[in-house]
Amino acid sequence: MSDYLKRDAEFLSPALARAHEIVITHAKGSFVFDDQGKKYLDLTSGIAVNQLGHSHPEVVEAIAQQAAKCIHTSCVVHYPANIDLAEKLADICPGDLACSFFSNSGAEAMDGAIKLAKLAQPGRTNILVHRGAFHGRTLGATALTTSKSSYRRYYEPLMPGVHVTEFPNIYEIGSPRGREFLVDHLLEIFQRYCDSVLHPESIMAIIVEPVQGEGGYIPSAGLHGGKNYLQCLRDFCDKYGILLIFDEVQSGMGRTGKWFASEHFGVVPDIQVMAKGLSGGMPLGAFIAKKELMQKMPPGSHGTTFGGNPVSCAAALKMIEILKRDKVIENVAAKGEYVFEYMTKKFPGSDTREPVLEGAAKTNSPKSGHGFSAYHNPKIQVRGLGLMIALVFPDADIVNKIKKHALSKGVLLLGCGTYGNIIRLAPDLLISKEDLELGLDVITELV
Repeated sequence: MSDYLKRDAEFLSPALARAHEIVITHAKGSFVFDDQGKKYLDLTSGIAVNQLGHSHPEVVEAIAQQAAKCIHTSCVVHYPANIDLAEKLADICPGDLACSFFSNSGAEAMDGAIKLAKLAQPGRTNILVHRGAFHGRTLGATALTTSKSSYRRYYEPLMPGVHVTEFPNIYEIGSPRGREFLVDHLLEIFQRYCDSVLHPESIMAIIVEPVQGEGGYIPSAGLHGGKNYLQCLRDFCDKYGILLIFDEVQSGMGRTGKWFASEHFGVVPDIQVMAKGLSGGMPLGAFIAKKELMQKMPPGSHGTTFGGNPVSCAAALKMIEILKRDKVIENVAAKGEYVFEYMTKKFPGSDTREPVLEGAAKTNSPKSGHGFSAYHNPKIQVRGLGLMIALVFPDADIVNKIKKHALSKGVLLLGCGTYGNIIRLAPDLLISKEDLELGLDVITELV
């Protein structure tokens, strides 16, 4: 065992689990290097954080220049990088989302969004979230998280007033007719719940990930035709005066082939939460809303010591500049499509974006709830958007074997999903086709 790992076990809390028992000393581009000198292809990018890869030279330079000028001021004074970044976000965010509050992380940003919703909706005490969602691990965000019960274990009772509805996972359904029916079915169940338990005028906010992250990289229904679930939520919120909050922590900043995943669906939320890829590796989160909505938070009603610090903001500004200048986002869709083409060629029927023909024979179906369609390839199935792609397997044992095998071959992978039967691919947006192919070759060796 590495000396670092021995000291880690001695001095660091075991609460923060690691996906791999290796110690990384440096990283560059799509690769990281351990303390033994071994090189690994990183298909996780720090959990969808390093949009431009590790230690992009221009981002590193921007960080160094800002650090030489000013590292930290907190809320004692104003400073340019914070203001410049807020203005840039107003430019790239959808609709009229134009006023930002910066935090250190996505979970903190979600907590801030909850506070804003409470201030803006006095007398409304309920929040609606979706099964399979991950919104963070602070106590407030944990109350909204439903991707795994282990995240909530030990901490209940949590924040009251949180209700859970189903997320429309069309990829578990093979037939076109079933997919068309799904959204209407879920909306009908939700309406009955509102009629009998949760009055719409008691709901302050509905929170949803346009593409579920930890829950299994599941784009919302409507992406491939059929009823647009996010638009249905928008209509419902408009009808009853409810705030619609999109969690774009993992799906934002070009990850899906647009600045934000909501753009694929043509729906603008009232509040948008972002983090992860926002600053290319520096700690930074934000929630953004219309100016008139954000002004519902009076001075002192929320705060942060380190959130939106000059160094993180400088990194974010440089990253946005590069994404625009080099047309990085325009190439994301093609790279994602390559993954689907690779898998379809090797495993026909693995692409779950398209429903199978009516009357097609089902494969042997695993336990329900795994996100594995009985209609598609029985070994491996693919779904996702841009470079936010899920490889879905029948069970977690296969995923664990593949992750262990990949690590031995120098490829870093992450799992996800309630049952751990999914490998999520979230490489940096600059990854080459050759490196993508290398990773896919290693992953599929055991399938």
